[in-house]
Amino acid sequence: MDPFLKLIMGIQWFFWGVIFIIFIFLIIRRINIKERENFEDRDN
Repeated sequence: MDPFLKLIMGIQWFFWGVIFIIFIFLIIRRINIKERENFEDRDN
């Protein structure tokens, strides 16, 4: 396989890996915020 093609595919996999990790982090953070939230603290 062409080394340039390997480089491009590596960058693409790295990009999607970072996006996936950020997505999981934000979901976990949202769950933690939701658990600590009291009904009185909500802005309606």
